[in-house]
Amino acid sequence: MFKTENRLLLILFLPLFLLAENGSYQNTKIINYQPNSDSAKLHLGIDLLSQNDFILIKNKKIAVVCNNGSLDRNGVHILDVIDNRDDFQLVSIIQVSEKVFNTESSGMVFVRADSTNLVQNITITPANPVVKRADLNGANLMLVDLQNIGIRYDVNFQVLISLLKLSADTRIPLVLLDRPNPITAAIMEGPLAVPDGLNSDIGIPWRFGMTLGEIALLINEEGWIESKKAARIFLVPMANYNRSDWYDRLGISWGIPLDDIYTVETLLKYCSTCFYHFSNVSNGPGSLFQYEVGGAPWISGPVLLNRLNGTCETYVDFSLATFIPGAHSTVLSATNYLGQECTGIRINVLDRENYRSSTVGTYLLGVIAQMYTRHFRWNNPKEIDMLIGDDSYRVTVDTGSDIRQLYPVWISGLTQFQKIRNKYILY
Repeated sequence: MFKTENRLLLILFLPLFLLAENGSYQNTKIINYQPNSDSAKLHLGIDLLSQNDFILIKNKKIAVVCNNGSLDRNGVHILDVIDNRDDFQLVSIIQVSEKVFNTESSGMVFVRADSTNLVQNITITPANPVVKRADLNGANLMLVDLQNIGIRYDVNFQVLISLLKLSADTRIPLVLLDRPNPITAAIMEGPLAVPDGLNSDIGIPWRFGMTLGEIALLINEEGWIESKKAARIFLVPMANYNRSDWYDRLGISWGIPLDDIYTVETLLKYCSTCFYHFSNVSNGPGSLFQYEVGGAPWISGPVLLNRLNGTCETYVDFSLATFIPGAHSTVLSATNYLGQECTGIRINVLDRENYRSSTVGTYLLGVIAQMYTRHFRWNNPKEIDMLIGDDSYRVTVDTGSDIRQLYPVWISGLTQFQKIRNKYILY
């Protein structure tokens, strides 16, 4: 029999035990569904919602927020999964993409307006990654199923923040279907920065080592949204997800929402070369080596490669590359050196487990900038400063200092973030 003080403690803490068992946080409800078939395999949030007969969204007017990677474990797009159901009303389709896409499974094209069933269709692009209340078309629930790429520089991450703020401001519930982090949810790296829409001094790492559901949970529970209230989130986690798994080892359809990226290695290279978007160095969009290279007409590939020799880590090496942006696929007209021959280097990932995209990307860009001071320029200094979190990287590059002196500072920031991150790990 318990002593009196133990009984009092039990009474005090029993609600906390029940809360944990129900999977709830202060502002976020965790819906822990169990798979009803093939229980040992990975089941995505959309799979579990479907297996449980969409009970969370029945009798609701819903706005679906998705991208071309919003596939279930069988490769069926969420818009096809919910097609022709009459137990809820689809009133808005919000597509996060650089262009209107076909769903992978049916090939259906969802046009901007549908006069038959009055479904509004909105496309959200990187130029303005904000979902507005008018985009919901009267929906009283947001169903969010976004495949992200695993780093902070991602339109899907920015859209997530805007959705959290929209839910907080309007009190419209947000049902978030979780998905894998394609470059694992176990590795963090890079500098901390505060993305648009957040009001914290802590910041998010370049590679945050969490699923999109987990990072949404963290942001919401820590009160980082630029709003007086928290979002109303109902989070459906995956089942049987191993956070250390890479996307190509999950046994599901490839659905990374970036054009012409079909391997994890190419995705990792993109996570390095996207830093070049803030300068006049090209990462080869529309070329044979899209996202894998760094070059320009004014760069000597052999000279650059010679400079890099001996400074490489064991997880990466470099080779010479010649490429022409836009030669093999359509790219934006604003792309650097469209149709011009560029020379430079190609990144080769030797060990994905130890590869650090932010280290490789910032070091290469910095070396190029310091070797070619007459030609190199930042597109907008404020933008690269916002991406990094402050002006330390740009100033280090511009003054010719050793870029590698910044990396211990970044690691210190990661240690700070990890203390918060550990409270919101679901897998």
